[in-house]
Amino acid sequence: MIKNAFRRIRFEYLKLLRTKGAPSIVAKGFALGVFLEFITLPTLGIAFFLLYPLNLLFRGSLPAALIGYLMGKVILPVFLYINYTLGNRLIGGSKQAVGSLRWHDFTSWHMWKEKGLAFFVGSAIVGAVVAVVGYVLVYWALISYRRRKERRNQVRV
Repeated sequence: MIKNAFRRIRFEYLKLLRTKGAPSIVAKGFALGVFLEFITLPTLGIAFFLLYPLNLLFRGSLPAALIGYLMGKVILPVFLYINYTLGNRLIGGSKQAVGSLRWHDFTSWHMWKEKGLAFFVGSAIVGAVVAVVGYVLVYWALISYRRRKERRNQVRV
């Protein structure tokens, strides 16, 4: 199962590298997809519907945005605690630790309002940082991949 997950990640990475278009457009689409995945959980999935219109607005690559959205699903669980803690500190929420929260705590509107807002704020900030880092990494990977490919093609000719 873990082997299949790594194969899937590698497959998505190779699809991203082979995506047609300018590296900045592809990297922009990827970053947008990652950012929207980070804010999808606190918005209960509504952010996914923003993928296409925001991609048009920012002129990114839609296939790269979808890949970024899928890759975000892999890395998001690592950041869940950080997202909530950061958001909670920024909005001045209660000092209740995340570990002490239970599922039934999120069934009341008051708890969703307080905890959901903290989670959304933290997710948006951390998602923006991860998106910028993702943009730089994808841009750099595309540039270096295409340079290596160009050098290999020049050697063959």
